[in-house]
Amino acid sequence: MTWQKEWETTEEGSTTKEYFPTVAERLQTKINFTQNLTTIVTGHGNIKSYLHRFRIIEAPDCPCGNGNQTAEHILLECGILQEERERLIAAVAKTDNWPIKKRIRSSKGTTKHSQDSQKRWTK
Repeated sequence: MTWQKEWETTEEGSTTKEYFPTVAERLQTKINFTQNLTTIVTGHGNIKSYLHRFRIIEAPDCPCGNGNQTAEHILLECGILQEERERLIAAVAKTDNWPIKKRIRSSKGTTKHSQDSQKRWTK
């Protein structure tokens, strides 16, 4: 079985697959992986929703007060990180080199703010 076929058929890594749908595309993308980037791309790590899932903390709420602290919330919605988000969007817009194909989906529907952010991030 090819690496791509394994990637497509495994039930593991669903968050990572949203960022990197194909093995070839990921291998062509040069990324300096840090602990924080790995946490966002995998959804595993020091994120309140992840810690709550394993009953390490009592609640998954983000300190911003606008929902659970998930990787998507941190990237697209958290008011505390708005300035950092805007700087990232501006940097990506200058280089037109956003390395991922992530599409935001939500069981509740995508909020207008995340739709606007998504449009800017995936132009």
